[in-house]
Amino acid sequence: MSETVERQFEYDPFSPAVMNNPHPYYKVLRRDHPIYYSEEYDGFFFTRFADCVEMLAISDNSLMESEGSLPTPAVLRVKNQGALPIPPDDPFPMAQRLGMPVYGEVRRAHIKPMMPRDLGKLKDFIRELAETRLDALLPTGRFNLTKDYGGFVSSSVLMHLMGMPLKLAEHSLNIINSGTRTDPESGGFDSGAVAREAIQFYLPYVQARIDAGADGSVPMVDGMIQYRHNGRALTAPQVAQQLVCAFIGGIETVPKIVAHGLMELSQRPEQLAAVRADLETNIPLVCEEMIRFCAPAQWFMRTAQKPLTVAGQKIEPGQRVFFLVGSALRDENEFDAPDEFRWNRHIPRTLAFGHGVHFCIGTHLARLEIRILVDAFLRRVPEFSFDMENAVRPPSSFQWGWNTLPVVIGKAA
Repeated sequence: MSETVERQFEYDPFSPAVMNNPHPYYKVLRRDHPIYYSEEYDGFFFTRFADCVEMLAISDNSLMESEGSLPTPAVLRVKNQGALPIPPDDPFPMAQRLGMPVYGEVRRAHIKPMMPRDLGKLKDFIRELAETRLDALLPTGRFNLTKDYGGFVSSSVLMHLMGMPLKLAEHSLNIINSGTRTDPESGGFDSGAVAREAIQFYLPYVQARIDAGADGSVPMVDGMIQYRHNGRALTAPQVAQQLVCAFIGGIETVPKIVAHGLMELSQRPEQLAAVRADLETNIPLVCEEMIRFCAPAQWFMRTAQKPLTVAGQKIEPGQRVFFLVGSALRDENEFDAPDEFRWNRHIPRTLAFGHGVHFCIGTHLARLEIRILVDAFLRRVPEFSFDMENAVRPPSSFQWGWNTLPVVIGKAA
């Protein structure tokens, strides 16, 4: 970032310059504007790790997803006149908009297969997916590590958890990848449109589980079907609506972390050699640094429902609060030399999967997938490099990561 830009500093997550590379802006924000107020969006951007933890720890419905967690610029430019009304619970909306305790109930209803005690049932399945995928890809000598490897495996896992045919994995991946591309004119993407397309894709399988009796054999879906709100079952579209966050998040995040993390390792031969020296011991360590350094999600938003103060900042009802996870994970006050990739960095806590009542329910599954994918690749591929001239990291305000990372197996030509 030039000195001129710093002197005239303004931050907008949807500006072309920020979407191309947000990290120089984050550094200035943390140093000079740790809580940055945007008049245009009537919102406060929290940029430091500790302040984000304080914000996300609030669980009394003072901050809620009243406008969603990823609204478009058009939505944000409309200033709220006080707290937004809580929607009626019939028909049942996205649970996040009802707040606690309903939101917590819905999370618990479909979290079972992603809890640590149940992941043992998935470990061998994920490993077999990774090995089978490498069997197909390695002979080609070159492929897109993001989509063809991690993307295919993570999509297949979601298909399995939702009782859907594995042959639909590529289709589901394409829905998410095409749907979350940034609109170059508005600077954002319509997360509602992505959700609607995803829901229509898997809705017939939700209905099939209802028709089959939802006996618990597909717990991620059956748990939501068995859920009752005030004694009332949800309809198939309402069940599908509650599953959309897990569906999108489970497909989008893991592939980008794995591909980007392996690319960072390949550029640091001494670190790669150190990891290879004892894969069983070192994979968990390096994967935590990959999660910190490569997590693609940049921000999420909440809307104030009550007057509150966070990190000394007073916030009025209707104002927005943004959690800049991309900045928090590079906070100098939390991590030593945060812009350096260090495979064995000690990471006592992270915000890559959120915090508090909005902590990602798929965090344990994501970690398992990342570790298996990285481990399988490093065991099978002694030499690899990346064709960075043909790598693609599209500008994005939200999921800023490598959509295309061509890996070359063996020595580069």
